[in-house]
Amino acid sequence: MKIPDNIVNLLRIKDINDAIIYFATSSLRGNINLLPVSLTDVYLNEYILLPDLFAQKTKVNLNENRVGVVSIVLPDDYRNITIEGPANIIQWGHPKSFRFYNLTAKDILNNWGVWTKKEDVLNEINENKPNVFKQRGVIVIKAETINYN
Repeated sequence: MKIPDNIVNLLRIKDINDAIIYFATSSLRGNINLLPVSLTDVYLNEYILLPDLFAQKTKVNLNENRVGVVSIVLPDDYRNITIEGPANIIQWGHPKSFRFYNLTAKDILNNWGVWTKKEDVLNEINENKPNVFKQRGVIVIKAETINYN
């Protein structure tokens, strides 16, 4: 499913205070993890990309249940947009030919594998970050359902 341009603009690399974005996952047993996300981008207007900076519980959930939900809270009127679909983590250890739908690890990691090359925004993130704050890969969500609340 193609993501409408107005939502793509909310998700493109931006000032980290533009919109409040969360990524939700669930294990098969129903253990939910909600990850606040400061950095996002969109590829082919169909895939939402997030840097995997320190998302251990998210990884555990995605290993069991490859479904994720991105929630965007609009700061002006507190409306909410959710985008749900299959999700996976493309990591540096994957072979370059590793595929997630029509994406390859090579394409994703070459363009988003080091997010700081896209824009110097990591310095703006909360100072309470762990000492090992290093990108390990890219979380990819394929948009299948979009809801406006």
